[in-house]
Amino acid sequence: MKRRTALQVIAGGVAAEQLGAAQHHLVTLAQAPGSYKLQFFNPAQNEMLEQLAEMILPADDHSPGAREAKVSLFIDLMIAHSSRESQELWTSGLKLVDAEAQKRFERPFSKCESAQREQILAAMAAGEAEPKTALEQFFARLKLMPIDGYYTSAIGIHRALQYKGNAVLTELPGCRHTDH
Repeated sequence: MKRRTALQVIAGGVAAEQLGAAQHHLVTLAQAPGSYKLQFFNPAQNEMLEQLAEMILPADDHSPGAREAKVSLFIDLMIAHSSRESQELWTSGLKLVDAEAQKRFERPFSKCESAQREQILAAMAAGEAEPKTALEQFFARLKLMPIDGYYTSAIGIHRALQYKGNAVLTELPGCRHTDH
């Protein structure tokens, strides 16, 4: 066997092993989120992710928010199985959020009051269309992950979207709007 072929086989085996581990943890997270153990972020970082995710997808009278859907654990799982570069971007991004909180309010983000956290999130989102600062660039990344986690959770799919599952239609009723 050629060296290149051997390396490809080994790399394929490692990737398959990592994928298997990620799938196992994803099933655990879906079935018993209380038994999930953080794999990448520490508890303080997870708390910050919970706060940020809930700000992005808050609970309302229609459905629970990101905190109840355990979105921060989904983020932890995804980042734990991501590239080293992606992991560094997330840890440095969370440090930037804390630095912004320190600069503005002289306390870590998780210790800020709700209105203060909203000001920080607004500053992060200010350049959303064309992020220029590292904090704005992190927000672009941060915003997508809670959405992915939420709408792939049971809460997001069934309670927020009210998906009932595939159903066979026995007829096509057509448009029911009176305007048509």
